Amino acid sequence: MFSKKNVLFASVFFILAMSLNFAWVAAETNHRMNHTAQRAVVRIDNLFFGVEHKLASIDTVKNFCSQNDRLLLEDIIFDSVSIKGISFIKNNKIICSDRSQQQNLDISSELPTNLAQRSDRISYTAYDQRRNKKNLYYLVPYKDMWVRVSLHLAYMDFWISDFGQRNMMKAQVVYGGKFIAGNKNISSRDLINHVEITSKHYPFSVALGYNSSLLLQAFNDQILFALMVASLLTALLLVMLYSYNKTRRTLESEIQQGIKNNEFTGYLQPIVCSNTERWLGAEILLRWEHPINGLTSPAEFLTIAENTGLINEITLTLLAEAGRNKTILDKISTTHYLSLNVTVSMIASPYFVHKLINIIRQFPSLQKGLVLEFTERETFTDDELTQLQSGMARLRKEGVTWALDDFGCGYSGLSRLQQLSFDILKIDRTFIAASSNAGTTPSILDSICELAKRFKCIVIAEGVETIEQADRIRQLNIECCQGYLFAKPMSVKNYIQQLQAKIVAENII
Repeated sequence: MFSKKNVLFASVFFILAMSLNFAWVAAETNHRMNHTAQRAVVRIDNLFFGVEHKLASIDTVKNFCSQNDRLLLEDIIFDSVSIKGISFIKNNKIICSDRSQQQNLDISSELPTNLAQRSDRISYTAYDQRRNKKNLYYLVPYKDMWVRVSLHLAYMDFWISDFGQRNMMKAQVVYGGKFIAGNKNISSRDLINHVEITSKHYPFSVALGYNSSLLLQAFNDQILFALMVASLLTALLLVMLYSYNKTRRTLESEIQQGIKNNEFTGYLQPIVCSNTERWLGAEILLRWEHPINGLTSPAEFLTIAENTGLINEITLTLLAEAGRNKTILDKISTTHYLSLNVTVSMIASPYFVHKLINIIRQFPSLQKGLVLEFTERETFTDDELTQLQSGMARLRKEGVTWALDDFGCGYSGLSRLQQLSFDILKIDRTFIAASSNAGTTPSILDSICELAKRFKCIVIAEGVETIEQADRIRQLNIECCQGYLFAKPMSVKNYIQQLQAKIVAENII
């Protein structure tokens, strides 16, 4: 049902989809780490802010450390399960606290050694000598003293560890690179991915991260959903590829049948003299007279025809048709010519060139007034250049004139133009469409015209659709025009009728 190529493509797509999921999970974990750390910082900031806001109501001048002050401190402690005690400290002594027995107690050993030189908020851990237990402290400068808030270290350890665990991470509170609370048994070296967010107001940071097991768990939590989505997308891709290939095979089969039934034909669009608007020749434009869909534009089948090589057979059919039509046109005008598109690969193939020569010799009318053109957008290697030159030379001996289509927007340089020796340059329609606008386009057209003179090439302006564009073409002394302003592509029958009418009108005048 599915080709090996499609299965391989779908397998690569599935692997890519899963890789994208891993990348998404990695990005999501980064976002979650930052968001979670910021939430933790805000929670601790609010704790400290609430304490400082309530302490501001204590008057340290009049009746300091009164019963009301102690009751206020007790209320602060009662309102927060994380606060263990609050003390006012001066000269390394407790001068007021929520506990009356601690008044005038020297706690030098429990304070940072450089406290006298500090004036900022401080977070630190120290041993409480009275309980022989490690405590977590927060010092706030308050007028001419310090306020020390003693925090439940066990509670802070539990809270930040649980906070991290609920978010599937390891979490710590740190300050100055030192651990304060949280998961003690990890370091940044143990974490595959981690982040540290520092409070903008208080002396602490929250560090969060994933070790290998937690990160693997984050991926595992997403793997089932990712597998379902990737599998569905891969299945949809396979169905689309199957449908496309089926349509392509069907269209390819229809093209083959169309070749057998002579359904492909050439419509003619006149190439006119810029000054007199006399019809000098015509470009053969491929059309498919489909038995069901009617007249079909190349845009609907040309890509598949080129990819399958069927365009070669169609081109030979058009050339043979051109031979028959040229015989009729020669009776109306002996100077009239026909132009047919070919590809670089066709002319680089000695076998295909031989087939073209056979048709040209079969129809003597093609030995004069036949132009073959290929687009400048087509690329070829230096190895193909020799074959291309040989093919062009062989056909030139049969009377073929060479044109370079879409000139100005392709890949060939001056060396290519010189090496392949063209007789006609057809300026790409994008330059013609922009020719009436201010800017660099007019100067580009000037340059193309000068280049054409250097290589002794006739210039044809494609896609002329307005009178302004035609006037600009005449001003640049461009010899020939082609476009809807003069005529749309038409059937050979209509073309012959209109050509005869124009010649009659010219002779009358």
